[in-house]
Amino acid sequence: MDAGQADFATLFEALPVGAYRSRPDGTMVRANAALVRLNGYGSEAELLGAVHDIAREWYVDPGRRAEFSRLLEADGRVTAFVSEVWRHRTRERIWISENATLVRDEAGRVRWYEGTVEEITERVLTEQALQRSEARLQQLMALMPGVVYRLAIHADGSRHYTFVSDGVRELYGLEPEQVMADGDTLVSLRHPDEDRSLRANDRALREQLDLEYEVHVQLPDGREKWVQVISAPAPSEDGHQVRVGMLFDITARKQAEQALRASSDWWKRALESTCDGVWDWDFAHGTGHLSAQGRALFGYGTDDMPDDPAALDAATHPDDFPAMLAAREAHFSGRAPAYINEHRVRCRDGRWKWVLSRGVVMERDADGRPLRMIGTHTDIDAAKQAEALRHERDRAAAADQAKSHLLSRVSHELRTPLNAILGFAQLLALPDQRAGADAQARYVEHILDGGRHLLALVDDILDLSAAQTGELRITVETLEARGVLDEVLRMFTPAAEQAGVTLQDTTAGAVLPPLRADRRRSVQVLSNLVSNAIKYHRRGGHVRLEAGVEGGMVRIAVHDDGPGLGTAQLARLFQPFERAGAERGPVPGTGLGLVLRRQLA
Repeated sequence: MDAGQADFATLFEALPVGAYRSRPDGTMVRANAALVRLNGYGSEAELLGAVHDIAREWYVDPGRRAEFSRLLEADGRVTAFVSEVWRHRTRERIWISENATLVRDEAGRVRWYEGTVEEITERVLTEQALQRSEARLQQLMALMPGVVYRLAIHADGSRHYTFVSDGVRELYGLEPEQVMADGDTLVSLRHPDEDRSLRANDRALREQLDLEYEVHVQLPDGREKWVQVISAPAPSEDGHQVRVGMLFDITARKQAEQALRASSDWWKRALESTCDGVWDWDFAHGTGHLSAQGRALFGYGTDDMPDDPAALDAATHPDDFPAMLAAREAHFSGRAPAYINEHRVRCRDGRWKWVLSRGVVMERDADGRPLRMIGTHTDIDAAKQAEALRHERDRAAAADQAKSHLLSRVSHELRTPLNAILGFAQLLALPDQRAGADAQARYVEHILDGGRHLLALVDDILDLSAAQTGELRITVETLEARGVLDEVLRMFTPAAEQAGVTLQDTTAGAVLPPLRADRRRSVQVLSNLVSNAIKYHRRGGHVRLEAGVEGGMVRIAVHDDGPGLGTAQLARLFQPFERAGAERGPVPGTGLGLVLRRQLA
């Protein structure tokens, strides 16, 4: 081997990419170290011994070898021939780029192919991923309503579109190529009244701002449309400012809004012809309108009150304000088909006037939030006053009827003990009274019982009357619940023993907080419950006193296992002088105890 051949061999082995010599039949003659490694072998001899037919053993598509040979024999060389091949030893699929030259002998016959092989798997996979991504993006853009665009703005203010999606055909009736050929095509279609949107667009370009607005356009065929424009700055390229954006057709929405506004204006004018006050509230822009009748309803002139329904919120009676807001929110949220509320509003002269306020949301945004509501105020002050007078009349009539009934019952209840007192007193007054001392003592006891019954009856009637008129004196103090319970237990333990009833105290271990109450009235209420449970019980029965804390309050309960009451008796339980049939029994009573205790509670 001469020096030139030795230098060539060194260069062949040192190449960073694979290099080879092969025969046209696919037999490999030489392979450098880089090609050996690319195929997963440890030496050239190992590779040459393993490869027999490049076409079948190396190319994933065997037809690529035939195409490679055809190009090589036609042109004498092949450049950047990309194929998918097997890494020969591991059978891993990789991508390569080949450059090759055809070598002939003196007779012109093909002796072999010489060339280089470079693995480009990572590059090909990246390109394929990019192609798939671009394909998906193109598909999404084709399906997306509206137009997606990319706009470059030059230093001299001229512009050109570097991308326009196919949606421009439907929106503007133009081909994407037309728009990209002339950067001012879309701007030229803006309606002559669109100076404001042009100024907003120019400012966004100067100051690199996000932009969203609605623009009125006039198409080449004379049709008019409304377009929503959304754009944002993108990274600059080659010194050019770049913006990306979207265009949406909102013509149908605009037409619906205009029709709705025209309809609501018609209804507003119709309502203004009545005596009701009409209000129109634009939440989207924070503005509103209150008709002249609406102002006059509260004594205001045109210049005396802001032209805004929200001004009436500040004049609403504080007691009515929460309910008014709740009714409004119920309609805003869709829980009520309309806003309806009665409340008082302060008039200019300081008096309060009742109005019936009604309204309906006319427009909502995409999330359902109200944008505009129209409603009326109807003067119901006279009706409210008449209703109050009817209520007072009905209450007075009911009180008068109750008083007559009470007097009738009181006279009946007083007659029984008075007859006893008079009868036994007459017996003692007889001149020929021959009764002994024992009989006289019984007469006196009957007279005393009748007197005590009368006193209890009169006391209960006086307390009940005072409680119903609000004149009952109540002294609130801080006291221990345990002390009240102990006092009642001490008071009725002897009576329970005498009646053969077990009085159980289950409150001994309960931790009870201090009370804020009237001690005398608390004992009075609890005593009546315990007394009734004992008096109307049977021998061998049980009465149980319980106490506990619920929600920051002390709950005291009296339980018994007595005969109980029927449904009809329970319905009459708190009627004055109603004793649920006990008036025919041996237990004395006035029938006012529970009524009074309930009033006290």
